[in-house]
Order: sequence, then C-alpha cells, then structure tokens
Amino acid sequence: MGYNKLTFFIAISSLIALSCAQTQRDKAIAKVLKMTGIKLSDYQLNEKTVVKGLQCIEPTIIDILPYDGTKATDDKLYQAGMKCVMTVATPGTISITNNIKSQWDGCIKPSNSTCLAAKVKPKAMKALGKPYNELSTIAMKCRKNNAGQSGMYEKCANKVYEKGLAYAYKDYVDQTCLKLATAINLAEYNCCKKIVDIVVKKDVSGKYSCYLSAQPQAGNTPTCPK
Repeated sequence: MGYNKLTFFIAISSLIALSCAQTQRDKAIAKVLKMTGIKLSDYQLNEKTVVKGLQCIEPTIIDILPYDGTKATDDKLYQAGMKCVMTVATPGTISITNNIKSQWDGCIKPSNSTCLAAKVKPKAMKALGKPYNELSTIAMKCRKNNAGQSGMYEKCANKVYEKGLAYAYKDYVDQTCLKLATAINLAEYNCCKKIVDIVVKKDVSGKYSCYLSAQPQAGNTPTCPK
C-alpha cells in the first residue's frame, strides 16, 4: 500500500485538471492530454477510456471529502483506484503498469515509497492550496444538496470539473510541479523523471521547467526522514 497517498494526489490533480460533463469533460480531457503529452496510444487507450476511468473513481473521491489523511481513507482511495485501473485495462495498460512498477521499485525501494509520499504531502497540499479548497467545497456542498438523488455523483463531479477548468493550463501545472520538487532530493527527482519518460512524450515534457530545471534538495540516494 506504499502508493496510497500518491494515488490520492494523482486523483485530486485529475479533478483539478479537467472541466464539466459530457461535452465539457471530453473537451477538457482532450486539452489536458495534449498539454501533458500522455502517450495514450502506447497503452491502447483513448479519451473515452480515460473518461470511463475518471467516472469510476469520482464517487470515491467525493465520498471521502473532506480528506482526513488517515490510513483508512488512503486505503479506500487506493483500492478504488486499483479497481478503476482494471476497468480500463488492456494488454497495453498491463504491460506499461508492470514496466512502471519495475522501474519505480528498481529506483526507490518499495519500503521508501510511503515516506516519499509523506515528504511530498505537505508541499502538495500547500501547492494545491486555493484550487483544492475551492473544488472540495463545491463537491461537498453539491453532495449535501443532492444526497440520495439519482445521478448525484455525476452532477457533483461536473460542478467540480466546470470550476477546475480555470486551473487547466501549462504554467499552473509547471509551477505546482516545481514546488513539489523542492520536497524531494535529486535522486528521488531523477526516479520520478524516469517514470515521466515512460508515460509522457519527450517533445512535451521537454517544454516544462519542472522537467528541465527543477531544484530538488541535494542527495544521491532516495531517503526517508528519520
């Protein structure tokens, strides 16, 4: 379960990066995928499968708000995330998932993954700051006002995406990444870059300051705080 907290931040970042329902969500996904350069075709995926995966995880994210940071909540997110990954799994996604896990475990000991997430978490919450608070508030208010109604999760997710579109631009993603990079050391940063190289097109990643000139802490070995 070493990746639980990272799974949470990936999920929240996905919400921040996207916009509203059917047409708006689809347009936003297309925009974000182009902006981030994710190599969907390499994994035998398309935009529709991304929508399917997000729709799968949205109810869990909405249900756990406000996020309390406990192991029980992280486990719930992790389990839901793994289930949703399987809903869009293809031979390509399974292959790439195994490749990522192999590369990550070879770079950062599995036992260190949890504390790496713990090191990044305070910076992540601060970096997400206003967007996280705004989107969480929207989701919780909508959940309360529409409790028990059919389609509640879709409606509330759409409201979050609609507001989140304001944050779906390159500089915001880049600056957030630069802030997070200061929470880890050079060795950990280079491990993360290895994963980026697997999933992101080089001509896109090379346009981000975070990929080229981030300023992580000194250190040639992935470490955990004592």
